[in-house]
Amino acid sequence: MSFVHNTVKRIVHGFGSIQDAAREARLLGGSRALIVTDPGLARVGVQQPLEEALKSGGLACQLYAEAELEPSVDSIAHCAEAAKDFRADIIFGIGGGSALDTTKAAAVLLTNEGTIDQYFGMGKVQKPLPPMVLVPTTAGTGSEMTSISVLADTKNGGKWGVVSDYMYADTVILDPDLTIGLPPRVTAMTGIDAFVHAMESFCGKADTPITNGLNIQAMKLIARSLRRAYMNGADREARADMLYASAIAGMGFSNTQNGIIHAVGTAVPREYHLPHGLAIACLTPMCMTFNYMARPEKYAEVAMILGEKHDSDTLALASRAATRMSALLKDIDIAEGLQPYGVTREDLPLIAERAAGNARLIGNNPRPATAPMIQAMLEASYR
Repeated sequence: MSFVHNTVKRIVHGFGSIQDAAREARLLGGSRALIVTDPGLARVGVQQPLEEALKSGGLACQLYAEAELEPSVDSIAHCAEAAKDFRADIIFGIGGGSALDTTKAAAVLLTNEGTIDQYFGMGKVQKPLPPMVLVPTTAGTGSEMTSISVLADTKNGGKWGVVSDYMYADTVILDPDLTIGLPPRVTAMTGIDAFVHAMESFCGKADTPITNGLNIQAMKLIARSLRRAYMNGADREARADMLYASAIAGMGFSNTQNGIIHAVGTAVPREYHLPHGLAIACLTPMCMTFNYMARPEKYAEVAMILGEKHDSDTLALASRAATRMSALLKDIDIAEGLQPYGVTREDLPLIAERAAGNARLIGNNPRPATAPMIQAMLEASYR
């Protein structure tokens, strides 16, 4: 069997690396840059170091600070129009997953006709995108490293992905300094999201020797540093570990896809306004329990990364991975299950149906998962 591994073309990393933004833009032929972020980040000036670096390098730039936290079809069209109106020849995305996903999806519409919902699914984007540079300021989604944009489907509900090799960034800038001010709650949610990206890719059916190496390293970095970053956001070593782990996990799961945790998490109705990282985190232990017997050797390794000692009984060791994850969630103050976040029991069948219908994610899950099976899992965890 042969495998193909794709990733971004260029990664610039290290403390202060945002200062290289203008040079990187010029290497891509850029002279007019649209900077995409969300309103909350713009209010606190997260994008200012990027703006200053580009302007000092002689580039014209314009800020688009209207990326939605749950990007929709209409919001992507609006961002693309802003890029066209400014005559941008390069697009920068800076922020968390929503801003980066908005950037990638809007870039699709700069060279491809129609609306972004026409490209839901895999491999539907027909033409290459304009030059794109992504700058994460959270350590969770790994969106800067992936060929995926996750968007809200306002017509049919739920969230769906646009997936295309054309959507890889030309350059990624990983500057841990930009994550120093991340609040503890966001640190916790995004950190677990990054761990789950690596774990689902590692334990999934599409894993490869290359993605396994990436995902193991990502999980190790998060296991050693998430608690530290949560307790002390100014811990520079922990912040660097988390940012690099998120990116490394992105390099892995972009080549394998995720699994049941993301299928269920993205199926929660958007009316609950449940942040993506929190939706993923609260579902993780129950889904690990659902899966571990399908690939016990993988979940045994996850358990040891999370702190379990080696046990010659692989299945017993694998069964303790979920317990270790529960302990991590407790330490960073995340409650398990959907009930604490206001999701009603009446919506569980809908969530299960949507999750089971996500072939891209369920297809990589180590254990087959039908709607009745997912609903039973959710019901059992509903307190």
